[in-house]
Amino acid sequence: MKHAPPLNQVAFSVLDLRRTEQWFREGCGLMPAGGSRRMMRGPIAARVQGLPGAASTCWWLVGRNPWLQFEFFQFERPIARLMPLDFRPCDIGYTRIGLWVTDFDAALERLGRLGTTPLTPPIGAAGARRACVRSPDGVFVELMETDPLPAAPGTEREGCGTAVRSVTLSVPDLDQTMAFFGGALGLPRSDVRLHDPGHEALWNLAGARTRSAVFTAGDVLVEGVQYLDPPGRPWPEGYRISDQGILNIAFGARSHVDHVEIFKRAVAGGAQPNCRPFQLPGAGVVYVNDPQGFSVELLWLKPGKQDRDWGFEPLPIEDRPPPDTHSVSRSVHVDAPPERAWTVMMDHEGMSTWSGFKPVTLERRGENDPNGRGAVRRLGSPLGAVLEEITCAEEPRLIRYRVIEGSPFVCHQGEIQLKPVDGGTDITWTVRFRPRVPGTGALLARIFGRALGTAMRDGLKRRMEQA
Repeated sequence: MKHAPPLNQVAFSVLDLRRTEQWFREGCGLMPAGGSRRMMRGPIAARVQGLPGAASTCWWLVGRNPWLQFEFFQFERPIARLMPLDFRPCDIGYTRIGLWVTDFDAALERLGRLGTTPLTPPIGAAGARRACVRSPDGVFVELMETDPLPAAPGTEREGCGTAVRSVTLSVPDLDQTMAFFGGALGLPRSDVRLHDPGHEALWNLAGARTRSAVFTAGDVLVEGVQYLDPPGRPWPEGYRISDQGILNIAFGARSHVDHVEIFKRAVAGGAQPNCRPFQLPGAGVVYVNDPQGFSVELLWLKPGKQDRDWGFEPLPIEDRPPPDTHSVSRSVHVDAPPERAWTVMMDHEGMSTWSGFKPVTLERRGENDPNGRGAVRRLGSPLGAVLEEITCAEEPRLIRYRVIEGSPFVCHQGEIQLKPVDGGTDITWTVRFRPRVPGTGALLARIFGRALGTAMRDGLKRRMEQA
């Protein structure tokens, strides 16, 4: 391959595929491009991703870039570990993406309707403003009013007002990053000044001291940053690419010959592959790990049908497999204020007094609050224990959790909303899942819905109104 490979994919490990996809599609303005579950499980997926027993559902989104996609994985195995609450963009890993939006104010308004506001007020003069928001999975997303990398006329996809323009890596050693991305992969250094020190305030790192290098990879800029102050914390112990956040980035080729050449250059530059490149008719893929441990995908696709099959062209929104197929929702009004209702809902061990599960114990404390985000509760029953992890706790209005062990379902998640009404609280409890045995979902949903309604009406309501 005589030229540098373009960056054509950013992959994410997400907790809730539906929620994250909606955020990027409705909030950021990207377009659906299909998805897959069949190819994202089994021995081939496990070898390529380096994740024993890997199983996930994957959806794709595209923007203005003619050959670039966002790829979202919701892992069933291994379960994605939560991104730390105090994760900073200086901590080691893929930390930030940059989007150029044709209508800056409209993008902020759409995100605001989804409950997302910038970390700080936008900076820059009118026409050249920037803002930073965080995705539902904690990824820092920079919105740019001015395109830092104008594309050649006619090369970008019509009908979309958003283009992916940058990906940032926080690295422990910038020299090694330059040697791999610039030397081994052959990405040219860019003369675009993507960021200046003042931009660090956008993600709450005002005054940070850094070394950085920016590379051109097709119509995307790859930015490596070494934070000198504050220094970045290393990946958490036991980190896997399936953990919540940006999983990796991919560089593409249009022929098997070029793909082999890029792979050889990467290995010669110190990258460690998870396996030999896997080949399909008209396509191929391999994951490698650069000398500092960053996962990088190398792929090739024959133009045409393969682009449609692998999510590089817009497709109808229903043209993708759902991670969950059934939803059960029950509501109850309690004569107790939201603060009282919240206290009962977050008393995990107290669930044994109203839920029907006995005993209920706190297996792991939350990050900041023992019962809050990251807490794991064990629910005992004659059929076996169930472990639930709290993934969101916004007092006193919202709780989200997922079942990480013992569920008869797949992708089993719950959301509890508390809304003040007439001096009391309306509580809506919604559960989503996919049955392990096809064809049993409707029956299981009826049984589960009946049990949930009874627990809320006869147990939870009484417990909240007792005090």
